[in-house]
Amino acid sequence: MSKYRERLTHEIETIKRMGYTGYFLIVWDFIRYARDKGIPVGPGRGSAAGSLVAYCMKITDIDPLQYDLLFERFLNPERVSMPDIDVDFCVRGRSDVINYVSDLYGRQNVAQIITFGTMASKAVIKDVGRALEMPYSEVEKVAKMIPPPVRGRNVSIEDAIKQNPDLENLIETNEQVSELIEIGRKLEGCARHTSVHAAGVVISPKPIYELVPVCKSQNDELTTQFVMADLEKTGMLKMDFLALTTLTIIEDCLRSIEREQGMRPDLANIPLDDQKALKLFSDGLLNAVFQFESSGMVEICRKLKPEGLEDLSALNALYRPGPLDGGMVDDYIDRRHGRKKVQYIVPQMKEILENTYGILVYQEQIMQLAQVLAGYSLGEADLMRRAMGKKKKEEMALHEEKFVKGAVERGIGQGKAERIFHLMAQFADYGFNRSHSFAYAYLAYQTAWLKAHFPDHFYAAVLSNEITNTEKVARYVSEMKLFGIELLPPDVNSSQEGFTPVGGAIRFGLAAIKGIGSSAVQLILNAREEGGAFRSIFDFAERVDQRAVNRRVLESLVKAGAFDTQSPNRAALLAVLDRAIEAGAKAQQDRISGQGGLFAAFDESSADGSDGDLLPDIPQWSRKELLATEKEVLGFYVSGHPLEEYTDSIRGLAKCDSGTIAEGVHGDQTVMGGLIIDLAVRTTKKGDRFALFRLEDQFGSVKIVCWPEQYNRFKGLLQPDIAVLVKGRLEVSDDGSATIIAGEIQQLEKARAKAARAIILKMAEDAVTPASIAAFNEIAASHPGNTAIFFDLKLNQGLEVRLMPHQYTRLDVSTEIIEAIEKISSKWKIELVVGD
Repeated sequence: MSKYRERLTHEIETIKRMGYTGYFLIVWDFIRYARDKGIPVGPGRGSAAGSLVAYCMKITDIDPLQYDLLFERFLNPERVSMPDIDVDFCVRGRSDVINYVSDLYGRQNVAQIITFGTMASKAVIKDVGRALEMPYSEVEKVAKMIPPPVRGRNVSIEDAIKQNPDLENLIETNEQVSELIEIGRKLEGCARHTSVHAAGVVISPKPIYELVPVCKSQNDELTTQFVMADLEKTGMLKMDFLALTTLTIIEDCLRSIEREQGMRPDLANIPLDDQKALKLFSDGLLNAVFQFESSGMVEICRKLKPEGLEDLSALNALYRPGPLDGGMVDDYIDRRHGRKKVQYIVPQMKEILENTYGILVYQEQIMQLAQVLAGYSLGEADLMRRAMGKKKKEEMALHEEKFVKGAVERGIGQGKAERIFHLMAQFADYGFNRSHSFAYAYLAYQTAWLKAHFPDHFYAAVLSNEITNTEKVARYVSEMKLFGIELLPPDVNSSQEGFTPVGGAIRFGLAAIKGIGSSAVQLILNAREEGGAFRSIFDFAERVDQRAVNRRVLESLVKAGAFDTQSPNRAALLAVLDRAIEAGAKAQQDRISGQGGLFAAFDESSADGSDGDLLPDIPQWSRKELLATEKEVLGFYVSGHPLEEYTDSIRGLAKCDSGTIAEGVHGDQTVMGGLIIDLAVRTTKKGDRFALFRLEDQFGSVKIVCWPEQYNRFKGLLQPDIAVLVKGRLEVSDDGSATIIAGEIQQLEKARAKAARAIILKMAEDAVTPASIAAFNEIAASHPGNTAIFFDLKLNQGLEVRLMPHQYTRLDVSTEIIEAIEKISSKWKIELVVGD
């Protein structure tokens, strides 16, 4: 690093001549401050910042040419605009860096940037409805008729009326709704509120209010009244201080490892060819791996099988619409595996393009070609690259003449020189900054290394930082099983605020339970630290401050299973909730007033032991009820999955599951069973309704498209969390993601009953009584059919035998018959045998 700092000293005079001294030193200073304070720093999204941070992070040994490329772009005397600086910081450290910059340059000289929130279609309907004092339910009904956003863009009220005939009809028949929509149309798109830009910060040589208008944000932050685009026109120095969750995840993971093992891995010195880490890329196990977890990137990694940072950096640069559409990614993979020969127009290109197998990937390669082949200075080469990227025809014509002339003077034929120039111009749109790409690839490799070597700590850190994103949490929990990591349910005596590694497993965090805020979690943890483990729900209600931990919080804890160690009967716990809250509130009030009472020791709320006799003797929830309430408060299933009882049946009925569907052949007919989630009903341009949803099983989920004809046939079955069997045409896209175009949809229960070869009734010997046998015989006698009947009986001596009844040997199985048999005895378990 010292030789680069020495060289930097020699560059200072150039920097001064350009007027960039302050600019450069500001960036250098706050990056250095963050590193000194232990705040993780990343390269952001700007090419200049990518270069500078890559330099500061010592990611690679930068040779003199790469060093020149790095700073020629940053310090080019011929460029007109200021370099764009975007720098990533740890989520928790970003505000610290901003405070440092504010203190250093003056609070009046540093400001964040204002943004304006506008009234989108649904929001404006709700606001206008409130102003018109319309009933909440009526307003919600209208708002729900607005289709969901398409590709991140809200559907306007005007488009919603065209797409949804029901909305149009409601406007025509309901005067109040007509007025609501009329006012909403006029206000749609108007500014509704102000907020602060997520990353933008401006720094000024004098108090900012002398240059642009300012205001104070809700958090009392100095903020410009001009939005970012207008600020750039004023010439203000704008930088983006971005918060990157990945940096926080890495830091949390390292701290967790250090707490448990007493050592902190030094990521700056990990081997860059670690086979366990690289195998994750080759196998596509890339959930939570920075920049590599999308389905398309996963598929490309499986094809390429990266062998180091060069491969990862190239994929980072190539995984964008231009290179993907142009076939550059497939070309790179084929050349890398030797299936396609690497060729160069002239031998001099080999040194520059050899590391990317003859393919132009990086912007710096264009600059190097101009310098080596045509004698450009790097400053001139950067201007040429920018002219190509922005398709400035006049400038490109001048550069083509200059490039060809310079190349001919250096012994390259004119035809070849023209081909090279056109090749560079063609790929200038796609070219990516190498230092930025390499820095992000390095960050991705670090996350993969931690995932490969410390998976429990890594997943705990990931889950804790994605605690509010239920969809991501569910996906990560599903992948954890492949690493042999069990997710333990939340527990009031074991869980922390976030997810924590526990002996190779991970304990669910209390803050991830819906309806429980951080303040409530802290009160629970404080009470546990002060008084030890909670002995019962009564003890909990007495010791934890009920001003923050109210009935809603307690109910969520019970439904999540957080009191299962005290009593596994969640139904009984919920039944005594009000009594526990009342007793706890009285005990807390007595403590505050100093009136513990002479007989306090005999109060049931003191609960010296477990809940014991304080809980009513009522049946536990069924498996279905228990899982439903878990999903309600946790967002996914922890104790099991509703499809577990269908596992054997699905295996006999389905051709694939979400884990194997992508291996199928595009265009083939397939069958898959699962639960309907993320259901959305849309409207075609012709006004016909269709449905999009995902079919979820124990291994993940698959997108299902149900076009108008099928939607009209099966819309009665399309309800969230309903188990169905979908038959249809498989579509596998280039990025490896699979979709089923639905042809037929059946309720899974009915499909299972219809296809059943045998019904097996499992029970213990003492569950067989004359009354239960008589009830079964009555059902079997009135519903003869083709499904064989067996009794699996567990005798009191421990033996298990299978019996076949003499009188009624076959049954016409249906969901109604199954329900009737289930009512005979709760001790009888039913299994349907489906398939061969």
